[in-house]
Amino acid sequence: MAIDITGFPPPQPQGTGGSTTSTTDGSGNATQAVVPATPVTKADTVTLTPQANQLQGVESAISAQSVIDGERVQSLKSAIDAGAYEINALRVAEKFIQFENNLRS
Repeated sequence: MAIDITGFPPPQPQGTGGSTTSTTDGSGNATQAVVPATPVTKADTVTLTPQANQLQGVESAISAQSVIDGERVQSLKSAIDAGAYEINALRVAEKFIQFENNLRS
């Protein structure tokens, strides 16, 4: 057991918030007890910048839109059913090549 020769109480680690009380028992020996402090709770807060709020609005507007153009799908269905839809093989081949080149880069 260490003897306190400086007369100062031992330092407490930061963040414990407790306090030390010294008392003497019936035989004259000094005893110390640590009394825990009431924990302090702080609520975390987040503040968004106006730009972040604007981005949230844009994101929700984009997510609300449909990915499929229903009008275009319907016109293609009608053209296929009528036999009026023609496939341009050269254009399809060019798009395949473009797609492959994009995958490589």
